[in-house]
Amino acid sequence: MFACQLWFDVKNMTAIQEKALKMTSKDSDFSPNSRLQPISMSGVNFNFTDIKKFNAAVQLLRESVFDGGATMFCSDNIITWNRNLSFLREDRFQAKLNDAKRSSVEKSIIWRTYILLYFAKLALDLEGDFVECGVYKGTTALDVLEECDLKKHGKEYWLYDLFEWKEGDEHSPHLELKNPNLYENVMSRFSEYANVHIIKGRVPESFSDGFPDNIAFCHIDMNHPTPEAAALVKVLPKLTHGGFVILDDYGWWGYSAQKIALDKIAQSFGQEILELPTGQALLIKR
Repeated sequence: MFACQLWFDVKNMTAIQEKALKMTSKDSDFSPNSRLQPISMSGVNFNFTDIKKFNAAVQLLRESVFDGGATMFCSDNIITWNRNLSFLREDRFQAKLNDAKRSSVEKSIIWRTYILLYFAKLALDLEGDFVECGVYKGTTALDVLEECDLKKHGKEYWLYDLFEWKEGDEHSPHLELKNPNLYENVMSRFSEYANVHIIKGRVPESFSDGFPDNIAFCHIDMNHPTPEAAALVKVLPKLTHGGFVILDDYGWWGYSAQKIALDKIAQSFGQEILELPTGQALLIKR
């Protein structure tokens, strides 16, 4: 353990700093023995050959850790313990987890949602619109709209997807993609948002039907390297300085082809991609 002494120049202190300094005088608030109530979550995980063995292993892990699993998060191929899990303590995320309309998978990726919404909110103060490539049912886009008042900030939201899967297609055949009414359902879901543009077609060809001049935030999640690479090539020149790109598949070993392709593109633009523990990745334009 290391100790340090802090010296404050009170004459140069801002009002915010003074307030913070007063807070530190409340010794009880900063006791090293203070603890939040433990919180935990279990959800859907993926990529098994033997689910029974996995569940048995998780149970043994719970029994082995110091708190008996009281702080364990086991969902979306993430297993942690001894974490605060701050997002699970917020009412807005609890509401998502308790929403009967959300699928078990949509609930299980809540950590990904937390990260996505954090950077979406930061992008509100930047020049440019929002973009999502890979819309599926529109749950993520709706989360962004509910979290961020894009209309108030004068931003448009551009959503691109094939909204279908046909035999022979290379992208993942997620169940809802086989719903012949998927596109119509998504159109209906966003009918009240005049600033949302839903464009059906293959990326990047569909960009010719409408694409923003400036981009502040982009979410790419198409489960295939070809459209994801093509999207990033088109997005980066339009991405404003300090703008964000969230890549949903980048950190998943099963989607290594995306990482290989996207790294080369980012480097060609003088950019760098940060892999996140959730399997996502973050690019902030320098």
